Amino acid sequence: MGMTIYQLIIGFLFWIPLTILFLRLALPLVRAPFSDPVVGWVYGVTNPVFRPIERFVPRYRNLSLTAVLLFWLTATLEYMLLFWFTGSPLAWMVGGLAGALGFAIGAMIVCVVLSALFSLFQPRAGTSIVYLVERLAQPMLRAVRRFVPPIGPIDLSPAIVVLGLLIVRLLLTGLLYDLASRV
Repeated sequence: MGMTIYQLIIGFLFWIPLTILFLRLALPLVRAPFSDPVVGWVYGVTNPVFRPIERFVPRYRNLSLTAVLLFWLTATLEYMLLFWFTGSPLAWMVGGLAGALGFAIGAMIVCVVLSALFSLFQPRAGTSIVYLVERLAQPMLRAVRRFVPPIGPIDLSPAIVVLGLLIVRLLLTGLLYDLASRV
């Protein structure tokens, strides 16, 4: 199944809000400092939409359920547009869930790859991107390092984590997209 220009454009246009919503979801979870310019920008862009909804949708500890809801609804809208409103609303919601999970896992893969690159090039510590990437990637890398320690100067944990995330993404989204096509 090839990608059409229409699907490419829709995917690109939805990549922007999905990235912003993913950041709004992830930044409080890693306790990113609000004084950072990127964090402030993400909150400034999303607050006009989030404030009215947060009156009705509670938070759970550091998890913004509003961010989860809007992330899922944005992925659902993308799924609806990609498939020209075919199928039932339940199929759109399941397809949107598959898209949101696939996007989140893809973002985690990017964080692991960036973390591995950061260990090679030593970027300026304290920047929001470095902070966010390290806070998201290191727990997964530490878990793998307990079982597969570095072999001399070679650390295989990023490759193992990326492979594991790719397999989970393939299985999970495949299962959900299959379910969406049957509904």
